[in-house]
Amino acid sequence: MRKPIIVVGSYNAGLFMKGPRLPGRGETVLGDQFLEGPGGKGSNQAIAAAKYGEDARRLYRELGMDAQFVFEAKGIHSGIGFVLIDAEGDNAISVVLGANLRLRPEHIDRARDVIRSAGVLACQLEGPLDTFAYALRTARELGVTTILDPAPAVPLSDEIYQNTDIITPNETEVEILTGIRPETMRSAAKAGRLLLSRGIRTAIVKLGERGSLCVTANDERYVPAVRVEMMDATGAGDAFAGGLMTALAEGKPLMDAIAFATCVAAISVTKVGVVNALPTREEADALLAKVCPQPELVACNTCQIQCTTAGCPHYGVGPTESDRVAAGPAGQEP
Repeated sequence: MRKPIIVVGSYNAGLFMKGPRLPGRGETVLGDQFLEGPGGKGSNQAIAAAKYGEDARRLYRELGMDAQFVFEAKGIHSGIGFVLIDAEGDNAISVVLGANLRLRPEHIDRARDVIRSAGVLACQLEGPLDTFAYALRTARELGVTTILDPAPAVPLSDEIYQNTDIITPNETEVEILTGIRPETMRSAAKAGRLLLSRGIRTAIVKLGERGSLCVTANDERYVPAVRVEMMDATGAGDAFAGGLMTALAEGKPLMDAIAFATCVAAISVTKVGVVNALPTREEADALLAKVCPQPELVACNTCQIQCTTAGCPHYGVGPTESDRVAAGPAGQEP
């Protein structure tokens, strides 16, 4: 039986416009598709998790979600997110957080008994950092697994790192947090290990169409992406988070949870939008059964990188000579 999932985060109204390309500075580009719907990283991830087991409250009720701790702030607008999408599915996003900035530690205290019963508590960064730090610390004190999606990425306190079990940055976010651009598996592993040195237990570095790299104290495992025709990548990270939370709350092993999350994210990019693009549990399970992305051991705690072939299929370019020296013969597990 799945334990409850707690999401501490934002609700934004989402405005999506798709056109042939993203405009340059001072340029107007005509779009050909528009969609308005619910958004915000907190809300998106909660909905994604709920789908696997218009206003926000009505939507939550329709999905059977407990919305008793959805708070309203007077005298300020809801968060607004504006998303521009090009023909290839890449995007540019601007967000005004509005009421999300009113989230306070006392709101977390009101939900303490519910948090105590949870399997997972997840945070993002669309709101006050001190509130998210408090939520993570509260969950840790209560013995609940904590997940942080560090978006939008900003420098984080030691307290946040030390109270986070799993962090899930994408390529841009991990570079902001560590100063390391994850261009190769070796650099992604290096960035993940730097995050572990700050107190994180597990770092899952999301590498877009390349898949993801899971870094723990014992090893590094690569999970390939599922190949689909991409329409809009806007909600892929939130879909991944929802799938990951669900699988972990169901008691699945970490690598199985990442495989499931990878399938959820893959389906979500095949439509324009976020919430409307989230797959059903049946769709996600069917894709998982069909493709079942298998983790590959790419490194251990004494090696920097282990490629399965000399050509390093994980990134599309061969490893450097120093990578090969560090790893030993290709295909040989350390």
